Amino acid sequence: MKYITEIIRYFTFITTGIVILFIVLMLIKGNDCILLSTLIKIPCAALATSIVTVIFYPTETKTKKEYILKVLLHYLVLCIVMTIFGVLAEWISFNFIGIMIMVISTAAVYIFTYTIAFLSSKNDADELNRALKNKQSKS
Repeated sequence: MKYITEIIRYFTFITTGIVILFIVLMLIKGNDCILLSTLIKIPCAALATSIVTVIFYPTETKTKKEYILKVLLHYLVLCIVMTIFGVLAEWISFNFIGIMIMVISTAAVYIFTYTIAFLSSKNDADELNRALKNKQSKS
């Protein structure tokens, strides 16, 4: 059940990040409409990367170096998955430029998702600390 909850949590963050990325790219390119097929593909990409995140994101590490290596592995796997997905979804071409666009796009969504997850976790921790303080003061 924990994994399903985490997949749903990341799915929400990643979907939001991808939608924001698409809006920014559409504004840059001057496009003013998005295809229905793209609206279907975005949650599919988010689900795939949510599963990758639950599997590969480092939760328990012993050293800072181990954490950094696991984050890099997680990002590399995300880039591979999203490049394959991007080619199949016809979002990018399978060439150097297309792959670089996907690597940069994946980084943007990664940073967005990491930031939102961090802020969400911090907020949860603050609420727990307040509840504990209230319980201690009542005792």
